[in-house]
Amino acid sequence: MMKSMTGVTLRLMTWVMALCPLSLAVLFHTGIHSIPLSIEVPRRPALAFHQYAVDLRKISASSEANAIFVFQNRGTESVRITSLVPSCGCLTPLLQGDHDKVIPAGEFGRVIVRMQPANSTPGPHEYTVAVKYSDPEPRETQLTLKLEIPTTTITVSPPALIVYHPKGAEPTTYDFMITDGRGTKFEITEVSINSDLVETAIGETSRTQTGMFQQSVRVSIAGELPPARTQVLLRIKTDDRDVPELRVPLMLQGPVTAVADEGDHALDHEHHKH
Repeated sequence: MMKSMTGVTLRLMTWVMALCPLSLAVLFHTGIHSIPLSIEVPRRPALAFHQYAVDLRKISASSEANAIFVFQNRGTESVRITSLVPSCGCLTPLLQGDHDKVIPAGEFGRVIVRMQPANSTPGPHEYTVAVKYSDPEPRETQLTLKLEIPTTTITVSPPALIVYHPKGAEPTTYDFMITDGRGTKFEITEVSINSDLVETAIGETSRTQTGMFQQSVRVSIAGELPPARTQVLLRIKTDDRDVPELRVPLMLQGPVTAVADEGDHALDHEHHKH
């Protein structure tokens, strides 16, 4: 009997020894309060666009192509649009909505991107517009416009012009050639420009050896230009129903000084803002 009891006692002691580490572990973990980790999650950008890319595919031979990007301020504070920066001078991005550049929380707005096909070469193209805003943190969102420009349309060459005149420069003239790749006869009916520094004149209609109709527009730029960069726009109206108007941007730059150089950066910033 004593021998049997001794065996039982040994077995109990073995089980107790085996359970001791588990018991101590349970006591150790339950005896100390856990400390929750504090993880700071970055705020989401406030502006959410319904689509970030628009593919117009092959556009018609028109004077302008448009893409609309609708967005909503999904944040809790007002958003201020600081600038719309296009990747190409042929793009004109505009902010449209009921609240101008300040978008209250929950409200909608639109970015309209206008593109001049006549200022670009035929074929597929991809452009971008950087939408810069604060919510109140500085943010930037990129919008993409894809399209294919037909080979048979009216084009302007050169598509844009940058003119620099040093101090004492004489007036200069430049010719823009408007060509109809469809082989259709057209006529320029009116030319205008929003600057007294430039004069315009319409040239005669001609025909190339390949049968394309052409007409020139000459611009005469004053010799004395202001030191700050001046952005002007040449508008060319035609009697063609598909392409009633062509627009060509010009940048004029006079003598550069230290003070003017600082102003140039400010003007560049203002130009991109619009």
